[in-house]
Amino acid sequence: MKKILLTLGLLGSMNFAFSQDYWAIKSSGTAAPYTMNDASGTLIIGGETGAPAFGTLSDPIEFPFSTWTFYGNPVTQFKVSTSGYVTFDISQTNDISANTTLPNAAAPKNAIFAFWDNLSLEPITSGANTFASDVKSFTYGTAPNRVFVVQWRLAGIKGATLGDNVTYFAIRFYEAGTFDIVENYGFGTFNATIGVQDPSRSKGFMVAGSPSLNFGGADGTYDATKSHVYTFNYGIQPNVTPKISNASAAVASLNVPESQKIMLSVANTGKVAITTCNINYTVDGGSVITASLSNLNVPANGGGTVKLTHTTSLSASSADLGKYKAIKAWLSEINTTDGSSDTASFQIFVNKGVAATKRIFLEEGSGGWCGYCPDGHLRMRDILEENLNVNGTYNKVVGVVHHNSDGMANTQSNTINTAYSTGYPYGVVDRTLFADQATVGLNRGLWATKITERMNTVSPVNITITDKNFDAATRKITFTVKADFVDYAKPGDIRITAIVSEDNVRGPMLGATSTTWNQHNYYSQDDAGAGGSGHELYNEPAYFYGYLHRHVAKSILPSAWGAAGPIVNGPAEGSTYTQTFTYTLPAVSKVTENDYVGNTGIYTNFQNTFPGESNNKPGDINLIGIVSYYNADAKAREVINVNETPLLRGTGVKEEVKSNYISKVFPNPTSGLTQVDFKLSSTDNVIIELYNLMGQKVQTIHSGAFAGGDHTIYFNAENTNNGVYFIKVSSTDYTSTHKIMIQK
Repeated sequence: MKKILLTLGLLGSMNFAFSQDYWAIKSSGTAAPYTMNDASGTLIIGGETGAPAFGTLSDPIEFPFSTWTFYGNPVTQFKVSTSGYVTFDISQTNDISANTTLPNAAAPKNAIFAFWDNLSLEPITSGANTFASDVKSFTYGTAPNRVFVVQWRLAGIKGATLGDNVTYFAIRFYEAGTFDIVENYGFGTFNATIGVQDPSRSKGFMVAGSPSLNFGGADGTYDATKSHVYTFNYGIQPNVTPKISNASAAVASLNVPESQKIMLSVANTGKVAITTCNINYTVDGGSVITASLSNLNVPANGGGTVKLTHTTSLSASSADLGKYKAIKAWLSEINTTDGSSDTASFQIFVNKGVAATKRIFLEEGSGGWCGYCPDGHLRMRDILEENLNVNGTYNKVVGVVHHNSDGMANTQSNTINTAYSTGYPYGVVDRTLFADQATVGLNRGLWATKITERMNTVSPVNITITDKNFDAATRKITFTVKADFVDYAKPGDIRITAIVSEDNVRGPMLGATSTTWNQHNYYSQDDAGAGGSGHELYNEPAYFYGYLHRHVAKSILPSAWGAAGPIVNGPAEGSTYTQTFTYTLPAVSKVTENDYVGNTGIYTNFQNTFPGESNNKPGDINLIGIVSYYNADAKAREVINVNETPLLRGTGVKEEVKSNYISKVFPNPTSGLTQVDFKLSSTDNVIIELYNLMGQKVQTIHSGAFAGGDHTIYFNAENTNNGVYFIKVSSTDYTSTHKIMIQK
């Protein structure tokens, strides 16, 4: 997946070639501090329903810092305008709402224009929800690294139909003295100015497109990864300013040469492109290994990120297995005379590269009170169904739902929700912080994409659930989670955890709008109609009575994050660890006709109001085994692998594989991302290739070692010509092919 980094170029020009002014670089994607939906903050200006705020300039506001510098001058106070700017000219008394080019004598002086237009603040009501329209401030962090944010929410065009044109944007002031402007998202049409102007109105900078800029960020639906960020710098822009980061694989596998390459991601915020340089690295403090690169094009002004690859790969051997190699890498002799870059320091773990059967763990945060959560339930349903193998027996994704503030909430799930919730419903994929995300918790629109991204990661451990037992008399459940390491695993506090989950959980109605067991549904035409008439839930009720809650986490054993042991720090290839868990299932709860007064006799895909069992049903209990890292930082608790089995059906023991074969190529025909499912009888080196009808190899999709069992590899057919091809999977003594049509 492509990482969203610095994009586009210098967004304006300085007034004088050698005088100091501001210049800015545009990037995509926001990260902490500040999120658009932060519910805290201090109100500066608020719009009211039917009484919009416009043409308003606030009273002077004190910086939380003792001083901050703008155009080289210290400032301590500012005023905020509803028209999308702040001014450090405290003497200004009237708002100036008609935006212009910069610099300009008609524009506010000593000002930062976050999104200067003739704006109005007025709340919008949609269904049962009213969305605030205001200007607020926030302070994040501690001195001397605080960040002060001024945010405009739901700003519209003065005089336009309410809701037709709205946008969210903010200025982030950093205590160190810099600032940036975040354009979150919007819809409609604006004609705005983004930039700055000095106290004399003789200098000013504006980004390209001003004074006719439309809103920034995503169109119509908020996505933090698509927010536009303008980072402002004061001074004279250097020729080259390389920003480097590690692009090498986190794991170097001895049988995967590609993983041993040393690579750097390079962006350049200078005013001249990088065309030549030396790329250098050291291993464990050893001698410098240098390669000269030419014919490069690392664009100026943050115009894109380029991956540079060293011509000499990491020299790893069997003596390095299970160990980290410390790498330092940097650029020198940039464009011969433009100096060097900073140094990137990182570690690469060395293993053999044997892949276990990888499953992805999707955790959803939900609540009966949450009207948007049924849409999350549908997305999990679709993801789970789409990730069964052709026989429906190999679940490539395991799902569980952690409930909050309803009849299914539990202490351990509350701990998970506290750690990862970004608003309900949210999802967590393998508890992984993805490179293009600021939080582990993900918007539901990202779940499927991030699951696919994780599917090609290599797991060193297979998980099976064995020795299941349910004592009907005592209702005691006993089972063992077994972790078989087929390769070396990165050192760390690796833990075995188990979850007992239940399907088809329901409860008594209690009241027409109770959400203890009922599920609120904002997608209903009788409520907010959030998804429109085409949504699957549009014709369903606003409150589901007898809602069938699925994948409900009942208990996490031994605790939310597990406990240290029995897995050693840095498990070796061939090692096996087990942990046995017990859980006493409460007595079966039942509902009667009296529990659904006026709503009995309903049975659909979503609800059941017939009398009968409601929860704690042994036949609907599933057991989930998890192997994951534990770290004090909740962003570093990656799930390495997971598996699931029903309590009363199946053995939970990995079935013997009788032969090697491709079990599924999907979709077929394909036009883009394509999955290849295959099965091995034992650990073997595998090459997956794409051939055309002439028998010519078009692409090597993957090459590496896999343990016996089921596996999935993804490849992208987007840049392959239309036609009939063959997927070929080759192991030591077996070859399997499958015809596929690429049709775009």
